[in-house]
Amino acid sequence: VKDAFERELGINCGSTSEDYEHSLETVACVGSCALAPVVVVNEDVHGQVQTGKIDKILEQSIKD
Repeated sequence: VKDAFERELGINCGSTSEDYEHSLETVACVGSCALAPVVVVNEDVHGQVQTGKIDKILEQSIKD
């Protein structure tokens, strides 16, 4: 999932996009182990994320 986000955003983990719209970080825990892998975007928690869900998650983040 991390690799797919890196490809989709065109940045590596620990970086921010040139337009400052996206940053990508990893954390040890967000307190939702049962939902792993978990992605947090703009304070929205997305659980059981699969690579096929990434486009939808990013589209939603742009709308917000």
